[in-house]
Amino acid sequence: MAAPDNNDNIINFAGDFRIKRCTIISYRKAPDSDQAFRVNVLPQLLNLSFVEDLTSPVITGEIDLADTNDIRTLLPLTGMERLELKVFTPGQDEINYTEENDTLYVYKIAKIRNTSGTGRQQVYRLYFTSREAYKNNTVRVSKAFAGPIEDAVYELVQDKKYLDSRKPIYIEPSSTNAKYVIPNLKPMATIKFLCDNTISKKYKNAGYLFYETTRGFNFRSFESLMAMNGVIARPPTELYAIQPAKVRTEKGDVDIVKDLRAVYNYSFEDAVNLLDEMNGGLYANRLVTNDIYNKKIETHDYDYFEEFGEYFHTEFAEEGQKSFTKWLHPFTKFDNTGKTLGDLPMQKLMNLVQTAKTHNDYEFVPCKDTVPQKVSQRQQMANFHLIMTVPGQTKMNVGNMISFALPYQKQVAADEAQKLNPYYSGRYLILQLKHKFDLAEQKHTMNMRCVKDAVATDLPIEMDELITLTEKVEAIDIYQEDENILKG
Repeated sequence: MAAPDNNDNIINFAGDFRIKRCTIISYRKAPDSDQAFRVNVLPQLLNLSFVEDLTSPVITGEIDLADTNDIRTLLPLTGMERLELKVFTPGQDEINYTEENDTLYVYKIAKIRNTSGTGRQQVYRLYFTSREAYKNNTVRVSKAFAGPIEDAVYELVQDKKYLDSRKPIYIEPSSTNAKYVIPNLKPMATIKFLCDNTISKKYKNAGYLFYETTRGFNFRSFESLMAMNGVIARPPTELYAIQPAKVRTEKGDVDIVKDLRAVYNYSFEDAVNLLDEMNGGLYANRLVTNDIYNKKIETHDYDYFEEFGEYFHTEFAEEGQKSFTKWLHPFTKFDNTGKTLGDLPMQKLMNLVQTAKTHNDYEFVPCKDTVPQKVSQRQQMANFHLIMTVPGQTKMNVGNMISFALPYQKQVAADEAQKLNPYYSGRYLILQLKHKFDLAEQKHTMNMRCVKDAVATDLPIEMDELITLTEKVEAIDIYQEDENILKG
């Protein structure tokens, strides 16, 4: 058997990786030096993992160390230490957190235990996060921001007075031209507020996300993750399928490209949860706005089935265009109401106060243009989750689109081809991604939480009356019931 190729551009197997640096930098100087005290912990490293999440503004992670030199006392580890990491899949982009770019911060040490008879080896876990998480907890924002919201977000991320980030920030232009006065909030709380009041320039989508990946920060809408330039569905980053391990090429070699697309295990979480979706306002909701200055009350109803085709979803129509019929829920009458769920707006009732023309040349985004759509969309992202463990690749990030080929789980004849599941197969958006590097096994895996907000094949439509209820039942007097029992 040939020895593995250590060329950094050649991948030897699915899950192959290279760690080039894992260094802890102390807050104090090294002895007899003007430089910071640095300890290379790569020889002690057991496991490395880190998490990207669309709902989190920063990445987080952990490293497990087998320490025979008592590094935690030598440095010592206090929560003021920085962490350098450089890791990658051969031939793919690096995950690079070094002093030349931006280091991470070790904020917690836990699970300390002895593992040898002499008591000299200790195993413990270090938790780390982005430098910006520390900066966020040391400053406040008391300022008025006027103009495009993305300008305010860029300032909050890059300005030394706030997050003072050195990372790239990917921004989706907005159509919002407003003035907001921030009352002494932390920078990330300010950005969250601005996200909630942003409308995309090219999508009808309302409400933005602010999150970090290994490539930098992102300020963008859900819809921009599913489509490109507002005109066509975004292609998937990777195509996953249920398949045998170590697929071979025609020459008999292991097909690494196909192996990278294998699924080790998968499960579905809340694929259907209608009560939760109804309570959350997915299918219909009502917003009542009260303009105190103009003494005006307005009611706005949202209908999921009517609005669906106005947005890009995980699934699309022909040639990557928006679909009007790939609803998660069938278009059918609900119970004996004679109406669809989209016709019943009292599933979720919201009351908000707003005032127009507050800042002369700047106008707040009307609540009716953000809140109903945002409430429904966030609820669409809350269910139908696919949980997968797959081979690791450093090119993958949260927010990527993927495709999952799930076979129809039914028996087929020997000469019959296995079809794909018409509803559960198809395109998914990665909501959460955890990279796991196991040094003992020398394997990189990824745990992914993905979501589907549309079905690959249209659900059947049924508008006939199929439910027949009995006549109204009279109330039962329990005292009379008790008397009947006593009489025997």
